[in-house]
Amino acid sequence: MLSPLSSGSFNRPLGSEVATRAQPSPVATPSDVSARLSPSHRALRFPDELLISRDPQRFNTQLNQQITAVQRATDYLVETELSLRALAQPMNREKRQRQLRRMRQLVEQRVQQSGGTVDRNFQPCVDRPAQVIFSCEALQALLFTEQREIITFGLGEGTFRRWCSLLISTEMSLTQRIFALNRALGQLAIWCDYDLAQQRLLLTIPEHRWPELVNWSVRGSGGCFAADGLTLLRPIPVGCFEQQLQQLLSNEPTKVVLTAEQAVRHLIQERQKLLQQRQQVDHQLVQHSVTLDGQQALRLAQHTRQQLAVCRGEFRGLNQALQCQGNLPLLAVYQLIIGN
Repeated sequence: MLSPLSSGSFNRPLGSEVATRAQPSPVATPSDVSARLSPSHRALRFPDELLISRDPQRFNTQLNQQITAVQRATDYLVETELSLRALAQPMNREKRQRQLRRMRQLVEQRVQQSGGTVDRNFQPCVDRPAQVIFSCEALQALLFTEQREIITFGLGEGTFRRWCSLLISTEMSLTQRIFALNRALGQLAIWCDYDLAQQRLLLTIPEHRWPELVNWSVRGSGGCFAADGLTLLRPIPVGCFEQQLQQLLSNEPTKVVLTAEQAVRHLIQERQKLLQQRQQVDHQLVQHSVTLDGQQALRLAQHTRQQLAVCRGEFRGLNQALQCQGNLPLLAVYQLIIGN
């Protein structure tokens, strides 16, 4: 049972803030989708994910990806928050168990459900890959050793193993050693930083590459690491919100370090960040929009007809040009065609 859950009622988010997860139909057309949308939904300026997927050249590629990522992150955080809030409501044992299973499934399938747009701290990462922060106690020795040593890292197995090396000399400062580690481990997509407050080395790797570290090894010169073979490194991920949420759902009150109220507040804060990003995207959409009057639309159609009439077998090249225009602002395309 979730002992930290209070019996008080939560303030539910406004309906306009809740993004429902659309299930695209393989036979639906954009007009069918538009007809099914409620008037209030149709009035929203922020595009719906389903409409984007049906009209991929509606915006340039980068903006289209950003819009979709913001929506996927919003959908996931809203669904997680509502599931957590539901556990605070009175319900029988069977229904509570079903809700707990649903909540655990949401947490365990975070990467798949959010499309990689929410990291382990349930923070949106729509413009960057999700990261895993970890520590490796064995590497601490490299920062303070007084011996000159050549260090070689290996990641992977067999012929697929990748290698990188660095030199640690006695006259190198702490900053220089961190720089040398970053220059070498950067080839393995690993970034190092030194936490002065905790006085320990922290490392970061993209979350989709975290499983690769199971085969992360190192060879030294006999000082910090053995020279006659590879030493397997044991990275330990730093505690995150996802782990605390799993403990909250584990039915073991002794392990709980996070209350449900704190979890909901955290999710609300992250959704507020997403709301700001949605407003930024809205601003970009306004800048991309161009209104054509009847005369301009007629001139545009006439120019297109003339180009089609003179292509004479070169329609493939013209088609490629039209596809490229799908990644340009509408105003720029209009000016290129009209010639103004």
